[in-house]
Amino acid sequence: MAAAEVFSSADCGPVRLSDHPNGAWFVLCGGEAQSLQGGPYATREFVHTSIPFVGEAYTALRSAGVPMERIITIAQLDDYLRYLRSGVAEAIPDQQIPGHYYQEQLDRTSASCARWLAESEGGRADYDHADVNPATFMNVLAGKRTGAESKVVPADSDAPVFFGLYSHGDSHAAKREGDGGAGEVVPHSYHSAEWFIHFPYPAPGAEEGQNNATDMYDFVATEGQSNHRNLLYATQIRLALHALAPPSSSPTSASRKKRPVISLLNCCRSGGLLEFMRRPSAIQPDLALFSMCSSQGHRDSLVSGFWSAFFSELRDTLRRGSGSDTDMMQLFSVAERRYHRENKYEALNHLKEAAFSYDIWQSEFHFSGARVGNVDPWHLDLTAALTTAWESEPASDNDNGPDWTALERLQQSYETGGAFRVTTKPSAQRPTHLVRGVTQPIEGVAQLQDGRWVIWTRSRQHLGERLSGTAGRSPLQPLESSNGRLVHENEKTQLLFEGDEVAPELATRPYRVRITAWKGSNAGRSVDLVETIKRIYADKIAIPGQVHNRHIEGRSVHELLRSHSRGT
Repeated sequence: MAAAEVFSSADCGPVRLSDHPNGAWFVLCGGEAQSLQGGPYATREFVHTSIPFVGEAYTALRSAGVPMERIITIAQLDDYLRYLRSGVAEAIPDQQIPGHYYQEQLDRTSASCARWLAESEGGRADYDHADVNPATFMNVLAGKRTGAESKVVPADSDAPVFFGLYSHGDSHAAKREGDGGAGEVVPHSYHSAEWFIHFPYPAPGAEEGQNNATDMYDFVATEGQSNHRNLLYATQIRLALHALAPPSSSPTSASRKKRPVISLLNCCRSGGLLEFMRRPSAIQPDLALFSMCSSQGHRDSLVSGFWSAFFSELRDTLRRGSGSDTDMMQLFSVAERRYHRENKYEALNHLKEAAFSYDIWQSEFHFSGARVGNVDPWHLDLTAALTTAWESEPASDNDNGPDWTALERLQQSYETGGAFRVTTKPSAQRPTHLVRGVTQPIEGVAQLQDGRWVIWTRSRQHLGERLSGTAGRSPLQPLESSNGRLVHENEKTQLLFEGDEVAPELATRPYRVRITAWKGSNAGRSVDLVETIKRIYADKIAIPGQVHNRHIEGRSVHELLRSHSRGT
C-alpha cells in the first residue's frame, strides 16, 4: 500500500500518513517460552500464549486509525498457524489431540487475527518463525535492519514510539555469595536478581570472525541460564530505551520536547522489569517515558492481563481525535479500572474462599429457568458488589482505588436482615405475587425445614440487570417491578436490597444471617468483607503498574501518539 494511505478516525475525519511524517511507531511483540513453542511440532503446546492478543492489539490500533505501515509485528503468526494446520491434517508425530480440535483452534486464532492476516504479506508477521527472538526486538527499536525489506523504527527519527510485549516472564538470581560464586543464592531482590521475558527462539550470537563484536548478553548477569539467549532481560530493555534517546550532543535535544516512548510489558512479574525507573541512582534515558506493567515484580499476571483493557481504552481515546485532552495517566487510570471490572472473577473466587454465609449456602434457592439450588444469591451479591466497586467514579485524581461502599452495605444488609426476609407462616407452595395483574412465583426463594420461605430481597434488581441486556430495550429504559416502582439502569451502581417491599402482600420478617470464615483456624468466626477484600488485593491479585517521568505529564495521548513533530 502507498505511503500516503488514507485511514479514518471517528471524530477527526480522513487523515493521511503524509500529513504526519513524524507520527508514532507501534511495535507489537508476542513472545512465548522456547519449551512451549520453539521446538519441533511434537513438543509444542496446543494453545499459543500471545498470538490472539497481538491480533487483538493490531485490530484496536487499525480501528483507531493507525496506518498499518506504522505498526511493526514480531510474532509467530505464520509459524503457529502452520503448526495448527499440521495438527488438522494429523501430521504431527505422536499426535494425541484429534485433528478437529486443531481445526477449532485454527478457526479461533484466525478470527482473532483476521485483520492482521488480511493486511499482512503472505499471512506472516513482519518478523516470524526464528526471527521471533530477543535480538529482533532490540534491532527493531534501534533501527538496525537485518535485510533490505526489514521494517524498523528509523534510526534517524525522533518520532514517538509505543511498544507492547506480551509473553511469559520471570526472574532468576544474578549472583551468589561465596568463593567463586558457588555459594548460597543472595536473597531475591532488585539488587541481586534479573527479570526477563521469554521468546520462542534464541538470539543469534556475535558473528564469527569478528573478534571485537559485542554480544547482547555480555553485560547481563545470566547466572548460568542454559536458555538465556531466549530471554530478553530488563537490562537490555533499558539499553533499548537509551538507544531511542537523541544523542546528548544533538543541538536540538535541550530546546525541544523530549521524544515520547510509551511501553506495556504484559507478562508475569513484569513489575520487576521497570524497577530501574524507580531507582534515583539509575541513569534514566533522555526521553518522555511512560512505562506500564501487568503485575507486580513478584506476582503472576492474569491471562489477557492488562493488555486487553489497555488497548480497548487506547482505541477509544484515539478515536475521539484531537478534541480529546486525555493524558497517559488518565488513560492508564480508566484502563486499570476496566481491567479490574473485567477480571473480578479472581478476587471473587478468593473472597468466596475466605467468607460465606452458612445459612444461605445450605439453602436451595428457586429461580425460574434454573435447577433448584443452581443459582446462589451470595455469589450474585458479591459479583455485583465487586463490579460496583470498580464502576464508581474515583474519589480523586490521586486515588484510583475501588469504592467498597457496596460491599460494606452488603454485609450490613445480611447481618441486619435487610438482604433476606422469611415468611411468618409455613406453606407447601412457593410464594407468589402479582406482576401487572398476573400471579407469578417470586424469584430467589428457598424453603426452610419448618416450611417457611426465605426471600432474597435483591431479586428484582438482579432480574433488571438480566433484562437490561435484552434486545430492543434502551439502556436507560426503566424496568417495572411488581409493586409498580420504576427501577432505572443507573440504580445498578448500588445494591438495592428492598427489605419488606420485595413482597408487601406477604407477612414476613427480617432474616438475619452471619458472614463467617468457612475453613482454617478462623472457621465459624465473623469476617469483615471490606478488610478481607483489601487483603486479597494486596496479597493475591496482579495489579497493573506504571512508572513515568515528568516530561510526559500534561501532554494528551493524541499529541503523543498521533501528531508529534519536530516543531512541537
